[in-house]
Amino acid sequence: MAKKIMIDPITRIEGHLRIEVEVSGGKVVNAWSSGQMFRGIELILKGRDPRDAPLFTQRT
Repeated sequence: MAKKIMIDPITRIEGHLRIEVEVSGGKVVNAWSSGQMFRGIELILKGRDPRDAPLFTQRT
């Protein structure tokens, strides 16, 4: 029988992350992760030159 383990929240610089794992026989047989914050950086960078990414994603 598999046992589920959930770690929530895992704090990050922005937002939280949740990890769930299913363990059977001492081994991870399945795993899920989910982030509860959408920043939209991918949408902002869509169609732009990849060299623009550091300008939009830098931390100040």
